[in-house]
Amino acid sequence: MRSRSRRRRPTVRGVAFYAVVLLMLLPAAFFFFWMVSSSLKQGVDIYTMPPKWFDFTPTLDNYARAFERTPFLQYAGNSTIVAVASSLLGLAIGVPAAYTIARYNQKRLAVSLLTARLLPGVAFLVPFFILFTQLGLVGTYPALILAHLLVTFPLTVFIMVNFFESIPGELYDAAEVDGSSKLGVFFRIALPLTKTGMVTSTILAFIFSWNDFKMALILSSSDTRTLPVAVYNFVHEASLEWGPMMAYATVITLPIIVITIFAQKHIVSGMTAGSIK
Repeated sequence: MRSRSRRRRPTVRGVAFYAVVLLMLLPAAFFFFWMVSSSLKQGVDIYTMPPKWFDFTPTLDNYARAFERTPFLQYAGNSTIVAVASSLLGLAIGVPAAYTIARYNQKRLAVSLLTARLLPGVAFLVPFFILFTQLGLVGTYPALILAHLLVTFPLTVFIMVNFFESIPGELYDAAEVDGSSKLGVFFRIALPLTKTGMVTSTILAFIFSWNDFKMALILSSSDTRTLPVAVYNFVHEASLEWGPMMAYATVITLPIIVITIFAQKHIVSGMTAGSIK
């Protein structure tokens, strides 16, 4: 009897775990389904009450209107340039900072970065706008890239700290005993052992930068406008063009979903690194 009860317990726990996960995912799945279905509806079907979930004729008119109204390729290129540059720059600065925190126990530096990360992004908009206005950078790529470092840099640091802390200190000591310099230990020992962490932090930083709206809305111009800001073109004083807006939002979301699906192993390993040592 005891053996049977022991066998049943993990099963019950597993079912309960997946049930909780399913309940947590349902709101996100519902809103995603609502967005995609609305992008395929006519305007009349979107405003119908009660909502038509499946009883409607799909159409691609909203996508055609969205692409006609905005230069999609230009905005997609702007989003790609800003997201890639801010992610790589955050990686280049964040990896050495994370190594310093983990290797030399820099608690104060970690707390200062955490404090900057916890502050809402709106708190930095006015200082950034004043600074970049004085430098003549408002509406340029450097302004957007540097502003996005507010997200990509702390994110990279706190992911990479877990990876560097998981490396046994004896490896560092052995390398130094063999005559390697501190930079040699960093480049020859630390970096090769944390490739997964760098991939994870780069992917997550890219996703956060791609989805940013506030910084791009204030600091971009018509030439450097990104995709999330382009959605704002369908907001008018008297009405909202829900169909084209949902179509645009769907197109913006699809690349992130594809990246997440193919990189989920790296993301999971990066988020759980350091939890078990």
